[in-house]
Amino acid sequence: MSIAATLCITLTLAEGAARREMGWLKTPVLIPGLGWLLALGIASLVGQAGIWHPLTKAILLLLVPVVAYHAREERVARVALVVLFASALIATSYALAGFLARGGVFPARVRGAVGHPVTYGGQALLLTSLALAIAIRARQRRWRFGAVGLLLLLLPALLGSYTRSAWLGVVTAAAIIVALTRARWFLALAAAIAIGLAVSPSGYRERALSSFDPASRWNVERVHMWEAGARMFHDHPITGVGLRDFAKVYEQYKSPGAHERAGHLHSVWVHVAATMGVIGLVALVALIVGLFRAASRGMRAGLRDRASPSKPGAWISTAIQLGVVAGLAGFLVAGLFEWNFGDEELVNLLYSLVGLAYAAGGNWRDR
Repeated sequence: MSIAATLCITLTLAEGAARREMGWLKTPVLIPGLGWLLALGIASLVGQAGIWHPLTKAILLLLVPVVAYHAREERVARVALVVLFASALIATSYALAGFLARGGVFPARVRGAVGHPVTYGGQALLLTSLALAIAIRARQRRWRFGAVGLLLLLLPALLGSYTRSAWLGVVTAAAIIVALTRARWFLALAAAIAIGLAVSPSGYRERALSSFDPASRWNVERVHMWEAGARMFHDHPITGVGLRDFAKVYEQYKSPGAHERAGHLHSVWVHVAATMGVIGLVALVALIVGLFRAASRGMRAGLRDRASPSKPGAWISTAIQLGVVAGLAGFLVAGLFEWNFGDEELVNLLYSLVGLAYAAGGNWRDR
């Protein structure tokens, strides 16, 4: 996936250079992205990880302007969205089939093509948010039916992933979408979640409620990891412990009662604080602000313009932006409990969606 993304980025840069048109690189993510690259470089030097380490992690941010460049025509953006939904339909069907073949109950979990339930849960979170926004905002039946059909597969697959952070992220995204489009549905959404929790099979209900149980063994281990991260930050507040073989560092800082090995600290903020210090946290905040600015460009005006007779297809740009902004917010909520920002299978999709939303927020070139 990352090889294909890097190849697309390289070819697009080459095309832009050949045409002497590089202005499309200037998005709200450009300056924060350079700041994030600098922070990664400092942490890499501190941890002696080598110069290629930060470059390979930061180059994927170029997906934002690259996707926006290719999606500057509405026709192309619509085709891209159809391809994304079709691929999600195939991947979700495969994921559900595999889950049912393994018994369909926990500890079996929906893993999808990526092979890990947490990663799949994060992908499903972003796709669910986008599909929900299109289902609500669509002014054409084929788009609404397509989005609803995908949701009917995504939601059970998301439940079957048993990924609590993704569940919280989807609830956050859905709440934002409803609040910005159908505020009167907000209480109905809350009631539906409560009823769904009450009538769900015991395995799902127990898994969901364990999110708030401090005695849950999963939560106990996370707290141990966060305590170790706090100690790392205390010892290295400016630069963190650096980017290095984290499992070895964790062994030095882990709590006496911790049993799990850790390649990361199951929280974006704790992990960045521990490995990159204040420099990394400042760069991360700036990057997140840049991503929200890019994804939401012009969205407020689109939400006010519910139905424009002169632009019957204009709804799709606002739907894309709404779904991506809400998905990004849900992604950050999930990131409180998972290191999703360090998962290339997730940030590839996230950055691509932000680029699509940024293109949608401008004036489509062929409109």
